[in-house]
Amino acid sequence: MEQAIRQILIFPNRADKIYTFIQKVVGFIEQYMPEKVSKVSFNIRVIVTELLTNSIKHTGGGDTGVELILTPTTFTIKKTDEGTPFDIKHDGAGWPLDEGIKGPIKIYSDVLNGLYANIVSPYSLSFYTESYADAGEDHADLSEHYGLIIICRASDSFVYQYNPRSRQNIFTVTINLV
Repeated sequence: MEQAIRQILIFPNRADKIYTFIQKVVGFIEQYMPEKVSKVSFNIRVIVTELLTNSIKHTGGGDTGVELILTPTTFTIKKTDEGTPFDIKHDGAGWPLDEGIKGPIKIYSDVLNGLYANIVSPYSLSFYTESYADAGEDHADLSEHYGLIIICRASDSFVYQYNPRSRQNIFTVTINLV
């Protein structure tokens, strides 16, 4: 395989369709790189579950587009949906992002995890996480953004873009295969 292999799938934003959709995504890798399935199958399942759950929760209905891109060294999942942009709770930050914001934007933090984003462009964020020592506190209150932490931990790259003209949210997740 020299060049990228691509497939576009449509997810109908229904919880009862998540399992079969995940099977299609894993089947895509099985078809073209069966030797990689055992290495990445769990991560793919976790990532796709969280991306689709995000679409069900945050889009106003309709369908979600998912593009799968497989190269000899990477597997990329690009989820596109329509709706309101990602809600940034950082000192009045909004879209377009002010490139004058210095340092990372804290999206979420608890006693175990921190989710942060760096500004890539006025309409794009790159997420990363940090782990903290357990302070022994109650962990019953999981954040709205906990799924994003899960995606960050299961991937090698996780980027969000908002297109204000089309009102599209684009989440791009990449897993290294080597």
